Amino acid sequence: MAHSPAYFLAAGAADREFSWRHAAAEKISDPVIHQLIDKIRVGIPPTDNVSRYRQGATVTIRTKDGRTSTSTVFEPKGAAARGITWYDVNTKYRTLVPQAGVPERQIEASLAIIHDFRDVDQMSKLIDLLRV
Repeated sequence: MAHSPAYFLAAGAADREFSWRHAAAEKISDPVIHQLIDKIRVGIPPTDNVSRYRQGATVTIRTKDGRTSTSTVFEPKGAAARGITWYDVNTKYRTLVPQAGVPERQIEASLAIIHDFRDVDQMSKLIDLLRV
């Protein structure tokens, strides 16, 4: 999943959005997403605006009745080039860290330390909160 553009596209089409929740085992094994993965075809790499594609892509969806819809994103939300907000960090952290079995109380306490990381005097405070 981590390096599968086909998964990203299929999950986004199936759920009409793509987020960190798609890193969960439940979504990775979702049969609807896997049916769509088999329908994805990689086209030729872009030749125009190549330097503008920063982890982006052009996607074309073709329906059974022949209609098409195309969209291009040069820098997706969350790309470092666009800047990453604390909202993005918090959302990713609160979505992924529970998958490691870390209790919510420890997640929130460790996230507070991350927010004030410049003032941390001992890394062990953060490490201890991430132990299950």
